[in-house]
Amino acid sequence: MKKKWLSAAVVLLALVMLAAVVLVTRLDGLITRAVNTYGPDITGTDVHLDDVRVSFFSGNITIKNLTMGNPKGFRSPRAMRVASVSVSLEPASLLSDTIIIRHLEIVEPDITYEKRGGTDTFKTIAKHAERKAKEAGIASGETGQEKPGKKLLIREFISRGGRVTLHTPDLPSGTAGAALSDMQMRDVGGKDGAPPSEVFSRILAVLYDRLTMPIVIDTLNRGVLEARKSAEKGTRSLTDKIKGFFK
Repeated sequence: MKKKWLSAAVVLLALVMLAAVVLVTRLDGLITRAVNTYGPDITGTDVHLDDVRVSFFSGNITIKNLTMGNPKGFRSPRAMRVASVSVSLEPASLLSDTIIIRHLEIVEPDITYEKRGGTDTFKTIAKHAERKAKEAGIASGETGQEKPGKKLLIREFISRGGRVTLHTPDLPSGTAGAALSDMQMRDVGGKDGAPPSEVFSRILAVLYDRLTMPIVIDTLNRGVLEARKSAEKGTRSLTDKIKGFFK
């Protein structure tokens, strides 16, 4: 009897290992589909990535050129573009209720900040993500039974080398920009994990704090003022040349 139980346990373990291997080896396609499917639902914008590379043995994932579009009503072509995203996950967690990411680092996020109608791009995205979090029953201060689904836990989140560009309709794109301070967060999702919408909402809240820091806003405002002064000088110079031409 013991041998039968032992044989059954070995077979079960082999099946679990096989399932994990198959899942990890297909992660590139799964990640692409997940980003393209769940990204727009969480952010309320178009989300696209160019390439995903998965290392089977280490559980490391590299994502290239991740782009997040803008909400409806904004004129700039995108809200953010990330050159590279590095992810280190625990492969075994893919078979559990909570997917555990040991380390997630985004490199050189290029952010476009646009104000329109009393709001801005990231405030609009943040409100959409918060609404999705409330729908999942995990908004701040809210209790109740959670909807079933995979949870997410990020042990360490890092963003470095970020830059924000202010989009204004009367100036060329890229006129006013500022560097963003690096971000580091730990245990995003709490000790037991949280729905992806809640995890994203927490990260976005910290990112928005970075975007609206006084030093960032002051730098953007100075860039806009200098650009407008240069534009006025250029206009006066062109007007003088036209007047001289017709003398």
